[in-house]
Amino acid sequence: MINNTDKKRPLADEISKQGTSNGKLRQKLYAHLLNRIKTSIENGFYLEAVTLEESFITDRLESYVYYKKLCSPKRTLGDVLNKLLKDADFSKELHAKINEWRNGRNTSLHEMAKFDAGEEADWFEKYNKAKAIAEQGKTLLRETDKEILRLRKLSH
Repeated sequence: MINNTDKKRPLADEISKQGTSNGKLRQKLYAHLLNRIKTSIENGFYLEAVTLEESFITDRLESYVYYKKLCSPKRTLGDVLNKLLKDADFSKELHAKINEWRNGRNTSLHEMAKFDAGEEADWFEKYNKAKAIAEQGKTLLRETDKEILRLRKLSH
């Protein structure tokens, strides 16, 4: 088993096994990912959209914390957010928004089939909350990407 701390994040300017820059490969992957998120939301597959949004947001944040040497790659969104608390340059407002979204994401994904005593098991209410989380995630992934680009410019 490979330990996450043994993995190395492919840098954008490095060449992949296919002979293409990793930056170009990531750009192509992101384009497909964003298209799938859009299609998922349009077709009511909100949990899929939320999952893909988390992957995108985590990857962008992970890229930054790895670049700043705050942690190794392949971390959860919660892990990465905790590491970002140590970074004075990262937007505290965006950090709070992502963390709040992460909590809503967890509820949406893990509570769809659950309800407590005295509650109604209302599918439509849960489904509409998942829709709201998916729509919020789409906005947050763009904000996250902009923030990472801003921070990279500060570092150069």
